[in-house]
Amino acid sequence: MDKYSKYVDLAKQNGMTNALVISPSEIFFDIRANLKCAWGCERQAVASLKCDSRGTTYEQRVQMVNQYRAILLMHCHDARKLSETILELERIAFLDGYYFAFALRACNLCKECQVLKGKDCPRPDKIRPCDQMFGIDTYKTARALGLPCEVLQTRDAIQNRYGFLFIE
Repeated sequence: MDKYSKYVDLAKQNGMTNALVISPSEIFFDIRANLKCAWGCERQAVASLKCDSRGTTYEQRVQMVNQYRAILLMHCHDARKLSETILELERIAFLDGYYFAFALRACNLCKECQVLKGKDCPRPDKIRPCDQMFGIDTYKTARALGLPCEVLQTRDAIQNRYGFLFIE
């Protein structure tokens, strides 16, 4: 998978703690991740662009992921940096000819989410679904790859944020 090393290098240059290319077979799916996303998040209390399934089913989203051959998994401690970097790499991959390049990650582009305040999203073109909406068990996926992913015990604990860039 040397042809994807460019994206690993760019991710690391942009401050990602880890970046590696994986295949769909290394992603663990669990419908409970999707259901917890639907009922366990305060964002669901507000109609939100970022939490809209766009009329797709869980099965269709799993099928979409499995259509890809190369997925860049990015790990970082800074949620906003992860969001900015994954969108930039999605754009670069698209311009490189990977026209189905697609990012999955929880949106943290704004310091305070305007949608949660009842306002319009200032960056609707940057909205991507989160991994839980796709039913990805990020904890199990990261751990199986030897990456840290633990439940935070305090608000001061270091967060491990993950994003998936589907390339080809």
